[in-house]
Amino acid sequence: MPTDLLLEHVGNTVTGAVNEHGAHFEAAKKRCKCAFCRDCSRIMGYNVRKRLFPILDTFSGQVLVTLTVDPTLFADARSAYLYIRERRCIARTIQDLFRWGYLCSRRYFYVVEWQKNTQQAHFHVLVDAHFVPHDALERSWGKHRPDNAGACAEGRPLFGYVYISKPRFAGGPAHAARYVTKYLTKIPEHGFPQWVLQLGKDTRVRRYSASRRFWETISERRTESAKKRQCEARTYAERVQACGSSVNVFEVREAVNRETGELLVKRQWIGELQANANIVMESLFDPGEPRRSRRSLLARSVSDVQRIVSAVIGHEAVWIRGGPAHLWN
Repeated sequence: MPTDLLLEHVGNTVTGAVNEHGAHFEAAKKRCKCAFCRDCSRIMGYNVRKRLFPILDTFSGQVLVTLTVDPTLFADARSAYLYIRERRCIARTIQDLFRWGYLCSRRYFYVVEWQKNTQQAHFHVLVDAHFVPHDALERSWGKHRPDNAGACAEGRPLFGYVYISKPRFAGGPAHAARYVTKYLTKIPEHGFPQWVLQLGKDTRVRRYSASRRFWETISERRTESAKKRQCEARTYAERVQACGSSVNVFEVREAVNRETGELLVKRQWIGELQANANIVMESLFDPGEPRRSRRSLLARSVSDVQRIVSAVIGHEAVWIRGGPAHLWN
């Protein structure tokens, strides 16, 4: 690749080079889209928050409760988590509270938080209610005590401690959405337990979940199921480690709608290059928004794209998937 072309990329002046189709190319970080990735989970959290706003607007009220588990009842934190999930303990507690007349509907949304010392999962559950009595919540949650646990020791909960974390939200639904999703927009300082990161291949761990039909539309549920089927069988640790180990290349075409004057941008995926995405993003200059994980490339062909990325990372970038054959006609 000509030296001046590379200098153009890493410098502070970028001109809009286009190919013979009147398009240009972009390189974007290939994300793992894993809920346990420090980078990807933040984006996921904000997307969940955005989806949550209109749902919580339909709640009659918002109350946040926290459900924990007594670590002495299980051999380890993993066993406790799987027990709660397999027994559908949260759903059954919601059913109790609704049947007892404390909830306005059976809808709920929860986020999981893992404790630093015990590695146990705590569940922050947002319910559709105006008031939830602590004793009723404690009574229902205590019903999940394992049959082989024996008598409850003095001073210990039947199954785990429960809290009414937020009996009300002064800012209404928007405040509730921001509050509960704060656990999704950041990674714990102590990180996630190793037992969590070693799952994902055969057993799925969710950082958040909701009641059935919570998200309202069938199309969204089908989309999520399709994404799940496309995921490779890897542990969460393996997915996080692979995040940013390659870049996706797109051909971008821009056109102006003659009727509205609106600028239309269409992107066509070309392929995936094996290259450290962090090095590529740091080395190539973006005149629009330097912080975004996407870079415009001054390339007139896919071969130029490959040469630019290779020069930046210091060795040849090879195509993992796709390539020149995926160009628009």
